This record gives sequence, C-alpha cells and structure tokens, in this order.
Amino acid sequence: MHALKHYLVSYRINGQDASLEMQEFEEPSLDQVRLRLMRKHQAEPQVTTDGPWEDPVCDSEYSRIAELGISDIHITPKT
Repeated sequence: MHALKHYLVSYRINGQDASLEMQEFEEPSLDQVRLRLMRKHQAEPQVTTDGPWEDPVCDSEYSRIAELGISDIHITPKT
C-alpha cells in the first residue's frame, strides 16, 4: 500500500515569495510543478506543445512560466 507524501513547493512570482503544498505518491518532477503553477496562476490555463516543425528558442511551457513571472522553484518534502 502506498501513502501520500506531502511536499512544499516554494517559488517566486513577480519577485514575491509564494508557496504551494502538494500531495503525491512520489516527489513531483519540476515539469509537473510548472504545470500545476501555470494552472494556479493563469486565468484561462492552456497548455500547448511546440509542433515538430517549429524550432523555438525554448519550449512553450518554459516561456509561459517566464511570462507569468514564476522563478526559483524548489521542491521540499514536508515532515
């Protein structure tokens, strides 16, 4: 049987400290956390992926996080 573990995600949004508590069976990846933060902070969350013919400087997910002003993401297990 698996138990839910608690994680604290600390980050900055537009220079202000913020945090998010997550409950997962395993430590969430940074990509999972980014998607959760986009869902939390966007009025109409939409996730898009770049087409195979596109050659972006960075992935859409990363540019959307930067547009929202989210940075310094840290995941810490809660005890």
